[in-house]
Amino acid sequence: MQLPTGQPVKENIVVTDVQELKSLVRDALSDASGVFLKIFAKDATGKYYLMMLMDRSKLLAVEAMLVDQKSSVVGEKAVELFRSLLDRPMILDIYEFDEISLKLSLADNIDAYSATPKVPLQELFAKTKPEAQKPEAERAAQPPTVPEVKTEPVREIEQEEKKVEVTPEQEREIKPQAEAEIKPKPEMKPPVEVSSPSPAGAKPESVMKPRGQPEVEIILKGGSIPEGAFRKYAEDLLKESRRIKGLDITRIVFEGNVGEGVVYLNVALQGVSNAPPMQKEIAEKRMMHAVSKYAPVILRETGIKPIVKDIRVIIDGEEVRPQEIVDRDKRKTAQVGKEGIITLTALEDYWTYFSAFSKTILKEIEDAGIRVKKMYVDIVGRQEFEINVSLACVSSRDKVQVETAVASIVARHAREIGKILNKYTTVHRITVELEEAKGPATSSKAEEILKKKAELEKEVEMLLKQAGIDELAPLTEEKKKETEQVMIRNRIQPAMETLKSRIHSELKLVPRATFKWLKFNWDFDGNSTRVDIEASFVKEEIGGLFGAFSGTPADRIRDEAITIIKRAIEDVSRDYGIQIVPEKIEIIVR
Repeated sequence: MQLPTGQPVKENIVVTDVQELKSLVRDALSDASGVFLKIFAKDATGKYYLMMLMDRSKLLAVEAMLVDQKSSVVGEKAVELFRSLLDRPMILDIYEFDEISLKLSLADNIDAYSATPKVPLQELFAKTKPEAQKPEAERAAQPPTVPEVKTEPVREIEQEEKKVEVTPEQEREIKPQAEAEIKPKPEMKPPVEVSSPSPAGAKPESVMKPRGQPEVEIILKGGSIPEGAFRKYAEDLLKESRRIKGLDITRIVFEGNVGEGVVYLNVALQGVSNAPPMQKEIAEKRMMHAVSKYAPVILRETGIKPIVKDIRVIIDGEEVRPQEIVDRDKRKTAQVGKEGIITLTALEDYWTYFSAFSKTILKEIEDAGIRVKKMYVDIVGRQEFEINVSLACVSSRDKVQVETAVASIVARHAREIGKILNKYTTVHRITVELEEAKGPATSSKAEEILKKKAELEKEVEMLLKQAGIDELAPLTEEKKKETEQVMIRNRIQPAMETLKSRIHSELKLVPRATFKWLKFNWDFDGNSTRVDIEASFVKEEIGGLFGAFSGTPADRIRDEAITIIKRAIEDVSRDYGIQIVPEKIEIIVR
Protein backbone atom coordinates (compact mmCIF):
# COMPACT_ATOMS: atom_id res chain seq x y z
CA MET A 1 0.00 0.00 0.00
CA GLN A 2 1.05 3.59 -0.59
CA LEU A 3 1.97 5.51 2.56
CA PRO A 4 0.61 8.99 3.39
CA THR A 5 2.90 11.93 2.63
CA GLY A 6 2.27 13.93 5.84
CA GLN A 7 3.59 13.51 9.36
CA PRO A 8 1.91 11.00 11.72
CA VAL A 9 -0.10 12.47 14.59
CA LYS A 10 1.35 9.73 16.83
CA GLU A 11 4.62 8.01 16.12
CA ASN A 12 6.38 4.97 17.67
CA ILE A 13 3.61 4.36 20.22
CA VAL A 14 3.94 0.98 22.00
CA VAL A 15 0.63 -0.78 22.75
CA THR A 16 0.46 -3.99 24.77
CA ASP A 17 -3.18 -5.03 24.53
CA VAL A 18 -6.19 -4.73 22.24
CA GLN A 19 -8.08 -2.32 24.51
CA GLU A 20 -5.25 0.21 24.36
CA LEU A 21 -5.13 -0.15 20.57
CA LYS A 22 -8.90 0.37 20.27
CA SER A 23 -8.70 3.45 22.48
CA LEU A 24 -5.97 5.05 20.34
CA VAL A 25 -7.88 4.39 17.11
CA ARG A 26 -11.15 5.65 18.63
CA ASP A 27 -9.48 8.88 19.82
CA ALA A 28 -7.97 9.48 16.38
CA LEU A 29 -11.31 8.91 14.62
CA SER A 30 -13.10 11.33 16.95
CA ASP A 31 -11.29 14.22 15.20
CA ALA A 32 -10.84 12.78 11.70
CA SER A 33 -12.76 11.12 8.88
CA GLY A 34 -10.29 8.26 8.61
CA VAL A 35 -6.95 6.91 9.85
CA PHE A 36 -3.98 5.08 8.35
CA LEU A 37 -2.10 2.73 10.69
CA LYS A 38 1.47 1.45 10.35
CA ILE A 39 1.92 -1.49 12.71
CA PHE A 40 5.12 -3.36 13.54
CA ALA A 41 4.79 -6.65 15.45
CA LYS A 42 6.35 -10.10 15.81
CA ASP A 43 5.59 -13.54 17.19
CA ALA A 44 7.43 -16.85 17.49
CA THR A 45 7.24 -17.44 13.73
CA GLY A 46 8.39 -14.10 12.40
CA LYS A 47 8.16 -10.31 12.10
CA TYR A 48 5.31 -8.40 10.47
CA TYR A 49 4.66 -4.94 9.06
CA LEU A 50 0.96 -4.09 8.55
CA MET A 51 -0.65 -1.09 6.84
CA MET A 52 -4.35 -0.47 7.48
CA LEU A 53 -6.75 2.17 6.18
CA MET A 54 -10.12 2.66 7.90
CA ASP A 55 -12.92 5.17 8.18
CA ARG A 56 -15.10 5.86 11.23
CA SER A 57 -17.05 2.60 10.99
CA LYS A 58 -15.10 -0.06 9.06
CA LEU A 59 -11.85 -1.34 7.66
CA LEU A 60 -11.24 -0.18 4.07
CA ALA A 61 -7.88 -1.67 3.05
CA VAL A 62 -5.14 -3.77 4.64
CA GLU A 63 -1.82 -5.22 3.56
CA ALA A 64 0.56 -7.29 5.69
CA MET A 65 4.23 -7.82 4.88
CA LEU A 66 5.96 -10.92 6.25
CA VAL A 67 9.43 -9.48 6.79
CA ASP A 68 11.34 -12.75 7.24
CA GLN A 69 9.72 -14.41 4.22
CA LYS A 70 9.88 -11.23 2.09
CA SER A 71 6.28 -11.67 0.96
CA SER A 72 2.96 -9.92 1.52
CA VAL A 73 -0.72 -10.76 1.87
CA VAL A 74 -3.87 -8.65 1.51
CA GLY A 75 -7.56 -9.00 2.25
CA GLU A 76 -8.95 -11.76 4.49
CA LYS A 77 -5.54 -13.35 5.18
CA ALA A 78 -4.14 -10.01 6.33
CA VAL A 79 -7.16 -9.47 8.61
CA GLU A 80 -6.69 -12.89 10.21
CA LEU A 81 -2.98 -12.20 10.71
CA PHE A 82 -3.86 -8.89 12.41
CA ARG A 83 -6.32 -10.64 14.76
CA SER A 84 -3.68 -13.23 15.68
CA LEU A 85 -1.33 -10.44 16.79
CA LEU A 86 -3.81 -8.57 19.01
CA ASP A 87 -2.42 -10.07 22.22
CA ARG A 88 1.17 -9.12 21.37
CA PRO A 89 3.01 -5.80 21.80
CA MET A 90 2.86 -3.56 18.75
CA ILE A 91 4.67 -0.40 17.64
CA LEU A 92 2.17 1.96 16.08
CA ASP A 93 2.18 5.07 13.83
CA ILE A 94 -1.16 6.84 13.29
CA TYR A 95 -1.99 9.21 10.42
CA GLU A 96 -5.25 11.18 10.43
CA PHE A 97 -7.24 11.99 7.26
CA ASP A 98 -9.92 14.53 6.54
CA GLU A 99 -12.65 13.54 4.08
CA ILE A 100 -10.70 14.59 0.95
CA SER A 101 -7.41 13.01 2.07
CA LEU A 102 -9.23 9.78 2.87
CA LYS A 103 -10.66 9.55 -0.67
CA LEU A 104 -7.26 10.32 -2.17
CA SER A 105 -5.67 7.57 -0.10
CA LEU A 106 -8.39 5.17 -1.25
CA ALA A 107 -7.59 6.03 -4.85
CA ASP A 108 -3.88 5.40 -4.21
CA ASN A 109 -4.62 1.97 -2.69
CA ILE A 110 -7.53 0.84 -4.85
CA ASP A 111 -6.12 -2.69 -5.35
CA ALA A 112 -5.87 -3.35 -1.61
CA TYR A 113 -9.32 -1.77 -1.15
CA SER A 114 -10.86 -4.15 -3.70
CA ALA A 115 -9.33 -7.21 -2.03
CA THR A 116 -10.20 -6.26 1.57
CA PRO A 117 -13.48 -7.31 3.26
CA LYS A 118 -15.18 -4.27 4.80
CA VAL A 119 -15.06 -5.50 8.42
CA PRO A 120 -16.79 -3.27 11.03
CA LEU A 121 -14.31 -1.89 13.55
CA GLN A 122 -16.04 -3.63 16.46
CA GLU A 123 -15.43 -6.99 14.75
CA LEU A 124 -11.96 -6.05 13.54
CA PHE A 125 -10.59 -5.80 17.06
CA ALA A 126 -12.08 -9.15 18.09
CA LYS A 127 -9.44 -11.88 18.34
CA THR A 128 -11.62 -14.35 16.41
CA LYS A 129 -14.60 -14.01 14.13
CA PRO A 130 -17.66 -12.76 16.04
CA GLU A 131 -19.83 -15.71 14.93
CA ALA A 132 -17.50 -18.18 16.64
CA GLN A 133 -17.65 -16.45 20.00
CA LYS A 134 -21.17 -15.02 20.09
CA PRO A 135 -22.80 -17.42 22.64
CA GLU A 136 -19.90 -17.04 25.04
CA ALA A 137 -19.96 -13.25 24.66
CA GLU A 138 -23.66 -13.13 25.38
CA ARG A 139 -23.17 -15.16 28.55
CA ALA A 140 -20.30 -12.98 29.64
CA ALA A 141 -22.27 -9.79 28.94
CA GLN A 142 -24.69 -10.40 31.84
CA PRO A 143 -23.33 -8.31 34.74
CA PRO A 144 -22.77 -9.86 38.16
CA THR A 145 -23.69 -6.66 40.01
CA VAL A 146 -26.37 -3.99 39.78
CA PRO A 147 -25.69 -1.87 36.65
CA GLU A 148 -26.38 1.81 36.19
CA VAL A 149 -29.99 2.91 36.53
CA LYS A 150 -31.79 3.19 33.21
CA THR A 151 -32.54 6.71 32.11
CA GLU A 152 -35.53 5.89 29.88
CA PRO A 153 -38.65 3.71 30.25
CA VAL A 154 -38.13 0.05 29.32
CA ARG A 155 -40.12 -1.32 26.39
CA GLU A 156 -41.44 -4.88 26.35
CA ILE A 157 -39.07 -7.13 24.38
CA GLU A 158 -39.58 -10.61 23.01
CA GLN A 159 -37.71 -13.55 24.56
CA GLU A 160 -35.17 -15.53 22.47
CA GLU A 161 -35.88 -19.17 21.59
CA LYS A 162 -33.92 -20.36 24.60
CA LYS A 163 -35.57 -18.77 27.70
CA VAL A 164 -33.85 -18.50 31.06
CA GLU A 165 -35.71 -18.22 34.32
CA VAL A 166 -34.80 -15.09 36.25
CA THR A 167 -35.99 -13.37 39.35
CA PRO A 168 -37.79 -9.99 39.08
CA GLU A 169 -34.67 -8.22 40.34
CA GLN A 170 -32.46 -9.91 37.71
CA GLU A 171 -35.03 -9.03 35.02
CA ARG A 172 -34.63 -5.34 35.89
CA GLU A 173 -30.88 -5.71 35.45
CA ILE A 174 -31.03 -7.43 32.05
CA LYS A 175 -33.65 -5.28 30.31
CA PRO A 176 -31.64 -2.04 29.88
CA GLN A 177 -28.87 -3.94 28.07
CA ALA A 178 -31.24 -5.89 25.88
CA GLU A 179 -33.15 -2.73 25.01
CA ALA A 180 -29.98 -1.01 23.70
CA GLU A 181 -29.58 -3.69 21.00
CA ILE A 182 -33.20 -3.64 19.80
CA LYS A 183 -34.08 -1.15 17.11
CA PRO A 184 -37.25 0.90 17.63
CA LYS A 185 -40.38 -0.47 16.05
CA PRO A 186 -41.22 0.87 12.58
CA GLU A 187 -44.31 2.69 13.80
CA MET A 188 -42.24 4.73 16.24
CA LYS A 189 -41.76 8.27 14.84
CA PRO A 190 -39.83 11.26 16.09
CA PRO A 191 -40.03 13.46 17.97
CA VAL A 192 -39.60 11.22 21.01
CA GLU A 193 -39.70 12.63 24.50
CA VAL A 194 -38.08 10.58 27.21
CA SER A 195 -38.58 11.33 30.86
CA SER A 196 -36.39 9.49 33.29
CA PRO A 197 -37.31 9.39 37.00
CA SER A 198 -35.10 7.24 39.19
CA PRO A 199 -36.52 3.77 39.97
CA ALA A 200 -37.27 3.11 43.60
CA GLY A 201 -34.71 1.14 45.49
CA ALA A 202 -31.85 1.50 42.98
CA LYS A 203 -29.22 3.94 44.26
CA PRO A 204 -25.80 3.32 42.67
CA GLU A 205 -23.57 6.26 43.60
CA SER A 206 -22.34 6.69 40.02
CA VAL A 207 -25.88 7.37 38.77
CA MET A 208 -28.05 8.83 41.50
CA LYS A 209 -28.06 12.61 41.91
CA PRO A 210 -29.55 14.63 44.76
CA ARG A 211 -32.13 16.13 42.43
CA GLY A 212 -32.94 12.82 40.74
CA GLN A 213 -32.36 11.69 37.18
CA PRO A 214 -32.56 14.49 34.57
CA GLU A 215 -35.22 14.67 31.91
CA VAL A 216 -33.94 13.52 28.51
CA GLU A 217 -35.75 14.73 25.40
CA ILE A 218 -35.06 13.49 21.86
CA ILE A 219 -36.44 15.36 18.85
CA LEU A 220 -35.57 13.89 15.46
CA LYS A 221 -36.54 14.94 11.94
CA GLY A 222 -36.05 13.15 8.66
CA GLY A 223 -35.63 9.65 10.11
CA SER A 224 -35.15 7.67 13.31
CA ILE A 225 -32.22 6.46 15.40
CA PRO A 226 -32.34 3.80 18.18
CA GLU A 227 -33.00 5.45 21.53
CA GLY A 228 -30.31 3.32 23.19
CA ALA A 229 -27.59 5.33 21.44
CA PHE A 230 -28.90 8.61 22.83
CA ARG A 231 -29.32 7.02 26.27
CA LYS A 232 -25.63 6.02 26.31
CA TYR A 233 -24.69 9.48 25.06
CA ALA A 234 -26.69 11.06 27.91
CA GLU A 235 -25.14 8.70 30.47
CA ASP A 236 -21.64 9.69 29.34
CA LEU A 237 -22.54 13.37 29.69
CA LEU A 238 -23.94 12.75 33.18
CA LYS A 239 -20.78 10.87 34.24
CA GLU A 240 -18.74 13.86 33.15
CA SER A 241 -21.00 16.29 35.02
CA ARG A 242 -20.65 14.28 38.24
CA ARG A 243 -16.90 14.86 38.16
CA ILE A 244 -17.55 18.63 38.36
CA LYS A 245 -18.05 19.94 41.87
CA GLY A 246 -21.36 21.68 42.52
CA LEU A 247 -22.91 20.98 39.08
CA ASP A 248 -26.26 19.23 38.69
CA ILE A 249 -27.70 18.58 35.20
CA THR A 250 -31.50 18.67 35.24
CA ARG A 251 -32.40 18.36 31.54
CA ILE A 252 -30.78 17.18 28.30
CA VAL A 253 -32.30 17.92 24.89
CA PHE A 254 -31.10 16.27 21.66
CA GLU A 255 -32.46 17.84 18.46
CA GLY A 256 -31.38 16.02 15.31
CA ASN A 257 -31.91 16.15 11.56
CA VAL A 258 -31.24 12.65 10.15
CA GLY A 259 -29.73 12.43 6.67
CA GLU A 260 -27.99 9.73 4.62
CA GLY A 261 -25.60 8.16 7.12
CA VAL A 262 -25.35 11.33 9.25
CA VAL A 263 -27.33 13.14 11.91
CA TYR A 264 -26.91 16.87 12.48
CA LEU A 265 -27.27 17.51 16.21
CA ASN A 266 -28.13 20.47 18.42
CA VAL A 267 -27.45 19.60 22.07
CA ALA A 268 -28.76 21.62 25.01
CA LEU A 269 -27.83 20.99 28.65
CA GLN A 270 -29.72 22.63 31.50
CA GLY A 271 -28.62 22.55 35.11
CA VAL A 272 -27.90 24.36 38.36
CA SER A 273 -24.67 25.04 40.23
CA ASN A 274 -23.75 26.18 43.72
CA ALA A 275 -20.11 26.79 42.75
CA PRO A 276 -18.39 30.22 42.65
CA PRO A 277 -18.51 32.13 39.34
CA MET A 278 -14.99 31.08 38.30
CA GLN A 279 -15.70 27.37 38.85
CA LYS A 280 -19.04 27.75 37.09
CA GLU A 281 -17.25 29.08 34.00
CA ILE A 282 -14.89 26.08 34.10
CA ALA A 283 -17.90 23.75 34.40
CA GLU A 284 -19.50 25.34 31.33
CA LYS A 285 -16.37 24.83 29.24
CA ARG A 286 -15.93 21.23 30.39
CA MET A 287 -19.51 20.33 29.49
CA MET A 288 -19.17 21.97 26.06
CA HIS A 289 -16.09 19.86 25.47
CA ALA A 290 -17.90 16.74 26.73
CA VAL A 291 -20.71 17.17 24.17
CA SER A 292 -18.18 16.88 21.33
CA LYS A 293 -16.00 14.31 23.10
CA TYR A 294 -18.78 11.74 23.65
CA ALA A 295 -20.74 12.30 20.40
CA PRO A 296 -18.94 9.37 18.63
CA VAL A 297 -20.91 6.93 20.84
CA ILE A 298 -23.79 7.39 18.36
CA LEU A 299 -21.51 6.31 15.50
CA ARG A 300 -20.33 3.24 17.42
CA GLU A 301 -23.86 2.20 18.38
CA THR A 302 -25.70 2.92 15.12
CA GLY A 303 -23.16 3.46 12.33
CA ILE A 304 -24.61 6.94 11.79
CA LYS A 305 -22.08 9.77 11.97
CA PRO A 306 -23.06 12.58 14.37
CA ILE A 307 -22.18 16.16 13.42
CA VAL A 308 -22.65 18.60 16.31
CA LYS A 309 -23.86 21.87 14.82
CA ASP A 310 -24.74 23.77 17.99
CA ILE A 311 -24.14 23.41 21.74
CA ARG A 312 -26.00 25.28 24.47
CA VAL A 313 -25.20 25.07 28.16
CA ILE A 314 -27.73 26.77 30.43
CA ILE A 315 -26.70 26.93 34.09
CA ASP A 316 -28.85 28.84 36.59
CA GLY A 317 -30.79 30.31 33.67
CA GLU A 318 -27.70 31.82 31.98
CA GLU A 319 -26.96 30.48 28.49
CA VAL A 320 -23.47 30.18 27.02
CA ARG A 321 -22.21 28.79 23.71
CA PRO A 322 -18.73 27.70 22.61
CA GLN A 323 -16.56 30.67 21.79
CA GLU A 324 -15.42 29.09 18.54
CA ILE A 325 -19.05 28.92 17.37
CA VAL A 326 -19.79 32.50 18.42
CA ASP A 327 -16.62 33.85 16.79
CA ARG A 328 -16.53 31.45 13.84
CA ASP A 329 -17.36 34.11 11.26
CA LYS A 330 -16.15 37.17 13.16
CA ARG A 331 -14.41 39.45 10.67
CA LYS A 332 -12.24 42.47 11.25
CA THR A 333 -11.99 45.56 9.06
CA ALA A 334 -9.18 48.02 9.74
CA GLN A 335 -6.35 49.94 8.14
CA VAL A 336 -2.99 48.23 7.70
CA GLY A 337 0.24 50.18 8.11
CA LYS A 338 0.91 53.75 9.22
CA GLU A 339 0.23 55.33 5.83
CA GLY A 340 -3.43 54.34 5.82
CA ILE A 341 -3.33 53.27 2.18
CA ILE A 342 -4.51 49.68 2.82
CA THR A 343 -7.89 48.69 4.26
CA LEU A 344 -8.18 44.97 5.04
CA THR A 345 -11.21 42.80 5.85
CA ALA A 346 -10.45 39.25 7.05
CA LEU A 347 -11.26 36.72 9.77
CA GLU A 348 -9.73 37.77 13.08
CA ASP A 349 -7.75 34.57 13.56
CA TYR A 350 -6.11 35.01 10.12
CA TRP A 351 -5.68 38.79 10.34
CA THR A 352 -1.91 38.71 10.98
CA TYR A 353 -1.22 36.58 7.90
CA PHE A 354 -3.29 38.69 5.49
CA SER A 355 -2.00 41.94 6.99
CA ALA A 356 1.55 40.93 6.00
CA PHE A 357 0.21 39.70 2.66
CA SER A 358 -1.39 43.11 1.94
CA LYS A 359 1.79 45.03 2.79
CA THR A 360 3.87 42.78 0.57
CA ILE A 361 1.67 43.11 -2.52
CA LEU A 362 1.47 46.90 -2.05
CA LYS A 363 5.27 47.12 -1.96
CA GLU A 364 5.63 45.05 -5.14
CA ILE A 365 2.88 46.96 -6.98
CA GLU A 366 4.64 50.26 -6.25
CA ASP A 367 8.04 48.77 -7.21
CA ALA A 368 6.45 47.98 -10.58
CA GLY A 369 5.91 51.70 -11.20
CA ILE A 370 2.28 51.91 -10.09
CA ARG A 371 1.61 54.54 -7.41
CA VAL A 372 -1.26 53.34 -5.20
CA LYS A 373 -3.49 55.96 -3.60
CA LYS A 374 -5.90 53.55 -1.90
CA MET A 375 -6.19 49.76 -1.76
CA TYR A 376 -8.97 47.59 -0.29
CA VAL A 377 -8.30 43.87 0.32
CA ASP A 378 -11.26 41.59 1.16
CA ILE A 379 -10.62 37.96 2.19
CA VAL A 380 -13.70 35.71 1.95
CA GLY A 381 -14.09 32.18 3.37
CA ARG A 382 -12.68 29.98 6.12
CA GLN A 383 -11.96 26.47 4.78
CA GLU A 384 -10.96 28.05 1.45
CA PHE A 385 -10.02 31.67 0.82
CA GLU A 386 -11.05 34.01 -1.99
CA ILE A 387 -9.02 37.21 -2.37
CA ASN A 388 -10.60 40.40 -3.74
CA VAL A 389 -8.42 43.46 -4.34
CA SER A 390 -9.63 46.94 -5.33
CA LEU A 391 -7.22 49.83 -5.79
CA ALA A 392 -7.10 53.42 -7.00
CA CYS A 393 -3.73 54.16 -8.55
CA VAL A 394 -1.70 56.43 -10.82
CA SER A 395 0.41 55.06 -13.68
CA SER A 396 1.65 55.96 -17.11
CA ARG A 397 0.55 52.49 -18.32
CA ASP A 398 -2.93 51.76 -19.64
CA LYS A 399 -5.58 50.03 -17.51
CA VAL A 400 -5.14 46.57 -19.06
CA GLN A 401 -1.41 46.60 -18.37
CA VAL A 402 -1.97 47.71 -14.76
CA GLU A 403 -4.63 45.05 -14.14
CA THR A 404 -2.35 42.35 -15.60
CA ALA A 405 0.60 43.41 -13.45
CA VAL A 406 -1.48 43.62 -10.26
CA ALA A 407 -3.19 40.25 -10.92
CA SER A 408 0.19 38.57 -11.45
CA ILE A 409 1.60 39.92 -8.16
CA VAL A 410 -1.52 39.04 -6.13
CA ALA A 411 -1.80 35.53 -7.64
CA ARG A 412 1.84 34.71 -6.87
CA HIS A 413 1.53 35.74 -3.23
CA ALA A 414 -1.87 34.03 -2.94
CA ARG A 415 -0.18 30.72 -3.80
CA GLU A 416 2.50 31.37 -1.18
CA ILE A 417 0.08 32.18 1.63
CA GLY A 418 -2.05 29.18 0.63
CA LYS A 419 0.99 26.95 1.22
CA ILE A 420 1.70 28.61 4.58
CA LEU A 421 -1.90 28.22 5.81
CA ASN A 422 -2.38 24.85 4.08
CA LYS A 423 -5.65 26.09 2.57
CA TYR A 424 -6.84 26.42 -1.03
CA THR A 425 -6.49 30.13 -1.89
CA THR A 426 -7.61 31.82 -5.10
CA VAL A 427 -7.81 35.35 -6.53
CA HIS A 428 -11.47 36.07 -7.18
CA ARG A 429 -11.59 39.68 -8.37
CA ILE A 430 -9.13 42.51 -9.17
CA THR A 431 -10.63 45.99 -9.62
CA VAL A 432 -8.47 48.93 -10.78
CA GLU A 433 -9.44 52.61 -10.92
CA LEU A 434 -6.67 54.23 -12.95
CA GLU A 435 -5.66 57.87 -13.02
CA GLU A 436 -3.17 58.48 -15.80
CA ALA A 437 0.10 60.10 -14.78
CA LYS A 438 1.18 63.33 -16.46
CA GLY A 439 4.07 61.55 -18.11
CA PRO A 440 5.35 63.93 -20.84
CA ALA A 441 5.73 67.04 -18.62
CA THR A 442 7.32 65.05 -15.81
CA SER A 443 9.70 63.28 -18.21
CA SER A 444 10.83 66.49 -19.95
CA LYS A 445 11.45 68.18 -16.59
CA ALA A 446 13.53 65.24 -15.37
CA GLU A 447 15.51 65.17 -18.61
CA GLU A 448 16.27 68.89 -18.29
CA ILE A 449 17.53 68.47 -14.70
CA LEU A 450 19.70 65.48 -15.59
CA LYS A 451 21.17 67.33 -18.55
CA LYS A 452 22.12 70.33 -16.38
CA LYS A 453 23.63 67.96 -13.79
CA ALA A 454 25.83 66.31 -16.40
CA GLU A 455 26.99 69.70 -17.73
CA LEU A 456 27.89 70.89 -14.21
CA GLU A 457 29.86 67.71 -13.51
CA LYS A 458 31.88 68.14 -16.69
CA GLU A 459 32.56 71.81 -15.88
CA VAL A 460 33.70 70.97 -12.31
CA GLU A 461 35.95 68.18 -13.61
CA MET A 462 37.54 70.53 -16.15
CA LEU A 463 38.17 73.26 -13.55
CA LEU A 464 39.79 70.74 -11.20
CA LYS A 465 42.16 69.56 -13.92
CA GLN A 466 43.08 73.13 -14.86
CA ALA A 467 43.87 73.89 -11.21
CA GLY A 468 45.92 70.68 -10.91
CA ILE A 469 43.94 69.48 -7.88
CA ASP A 470 43.99 65.76 -8.66
CA GLU A 471 44.02 64.81 -4.94
CA LEU A 472 40.32 65.64 -4.68
CA ALA A 473 39.50 62.73 -7.00
CA PRO A 474 39.72 60.06 -4.22
CA LEU A 475 37.39 62.14 -2.05
CA THR A 476 34.94 62.40 -4.93
CA GLU A 477 35.13 58.67 -5.51
CA GLU A 478 34.61 57.96 -1.79
CA LYS A 479 31.59 60.28 -1.76
CA LYS A 480 30.21 58.46 -4.78
CA LYS A 481 30.61 55.07 -3.06
CA GLU A 482 28.97 56.42 0.09
CA THR A 483 26.02 57.68 -1.93
CA GLU A 484 25.65 54.34 -3.68
CA GLN A 485 25.77 52.52 -0.33
CA VAL A 486 23.06 54.77 1.13
CA MET A 487 20.88 54.11 -1.91
CA ILE A 488 21.43 50.37 -1.70
CA ARG A 489 20.79 50.34 2.07
CA ASN A 490 17.47 52.09 1.52
CA ARG A 491 16.50 49.22 -0.73
CA ILE A 492 17.93 46.50 1.54
CA GLN A 493 16.23 47.67 4.74
CA PRO A 494 12.66 46.76 3.64
CA ALA A 495 13.93 43.47 2.16
CA MET A 496 15.43 42.49 5.54
CA GLU A 497 12.20 43.42 7.34
CA THR A 498 10.24 41.25 4.91
CA LEU A 499 12.68 38.36 5.34
CA LYS A 500 12.55 38.51 9.14
CA SER A 501 8.74 38.67 9.18
CA ARG A 502 8.43 35.75 6.77
CA ILE A 503 10.90 33.53 8.65
CA HIS A 504 9.17 34.33 11.95
CA SER A 505 5.71 33.39 10.65
CA GLU A 506 6.79 30.22 8.78
CA LEU A 507 8.85 28.79 11.67
CA LYS A 508 5.62 28.64 13.68
CA LEU A 509 4.42 25.98 11.22
CA VAL A 510 7.23 23.48 11.90
CA PRO A 511 5.41 20.27 12.93
CA ARG A 512 5.92 18.53 16.29
CA ALA A 513 7.68 21.58 17.77
CA THR A 514 6.80 24.85 19.51
CA PHE A 515 8.61 27.91 18.13
CA LYS A 516 10.01 30.06 20.98
CA TRP A 517 12.18 32.91 19.65
CA LEU A 518 14.16 34.26 16.67
CA LYS A 519 17.37 36.33 16.55
CA PHE A 520 17.96 38.04 13.20
CA ASN A 521 20.99 40.24 12.40
CA TRP A 522 22.23 41.51 9.04
CA ASP A 523 25.05 43.60 7.60
CA PHE A 524 25.80 45.06 4.18
CA ASP A 525 29.41 44.86 2.95
CA GLY A 526 29.13 46.68 -0.37
CA ASN A 527 28.47 43.68 -2.60
CA SER A 528 26.03 41.50 -0.66
CA THR A 529 23.94 41.35 2.49
CA ARG A 530 25.04 38.84 5.12
CA VAL A 531 22.55 37.50 7.66
CA ASP A 532 22.97 35.68 10.99
CA ILE A 533 19.90 33.74 12.10
CA GLU A 534 19.31 31.88 15.36
CA ALA A 535 16.00 30.21 16.32
CA SER A 536 14.83 28.16 19.29
CA PHE A 537 12.23 25.36 19.46
CA VAL A 538 10.78 23.14 22.16
CA LYS A 539 10.20 19.59 20.94
CA GLU A 540 6.70 18.24 21.59
CA GLU A 541 6.83 14.74 23.08
CA ILE A 542 4.19 12.11 23.75
CA GLY A 543 4.18 9.90 26.84
CA GLY A 544 4.90 6.28 26.09
CA LEU A 545 5.49 2.97 27.80
CA PHE A 546 7.28 2.90 31.20
CA GLY A 547 7.72 6.67 31.27
CA ALA A 548 9.54 6.83 27.94
CA PHE A 549 8.74 9.56 25.43
CA SER A 550 8.41 9.57 21.69
CA GLY A 551 8.24 12.38 19.18
CA THR A 552 9.97 13.86 16.14
CA PRO A 553 13.79 13.65 16.34
CA ALA A 554 15.56 16.96 17.00
CA ASP A 555 17.57 16.61 13.77
CA ARG A 556 14.38 16.47 11.73
CA ILE A 557 13.12 19.68 13.36
CA ARG A 558 16.46 21.39 12.62
CA ASP A 559 16.41 20.26 8.99
CA GLU A 560 12.84 21.48 8.52
CA ALA A 561 13.64 24.88 10.06
CA ILE A 562 16.82 25.33 7.98
CA THR A 563 14.91 24.42 4.79
CA ILE A 564 12.26 27.06 5.58
CA ILE A 565 14.91 29.73 6.27
CA LYS A 566 16.89 29.02 3.09
CA ARG A 567 13.74 29.02 0.96
CA ALA A 568 12.70 32.39 2.44
CA ILE A 569 16.17 33.83 1.73
CA GLU A 570 16.02 32.70 -1.90
CA ASP A 571 12.52 34.11 -2.43
CA VAL A 572 13.27 37.52 -0.88
CA SER A 573 16.61 37.74 -2.71
CA ARG A 574 14.82 37.13 -6.01
CA ASP A 575 11.89 39.44 -5.27
CA TYR A 576 14.05 42.42 -4.22
CA GLY A 577 16.93 41.83 -6.65
CA ILE A 578 19.65 41.75 -4.00
CA GLN A 579 22.23 39.16 -2.97
CA ILE A 580 21.62 37.66 0.51
CA VAL A 581 24.26 35.34 1.97
CA PRO A 582 23.47 33.29 5.12
CA GLU A 583 26.57 33.78 7.29
CA LYS A 584 25.23 31.60 10.15
CA ILE A 585 22.05 29.58 10.71
CA GLU A 586 21.75 28.01 14.17
CA ILE A 587 18.69 26.03 15.31
CA ILE A 588 18.34 25.14 19.00
CA VAL A 589 15.95 22.30 19.92
CA ARG A 590 15.17 21.67 23.59
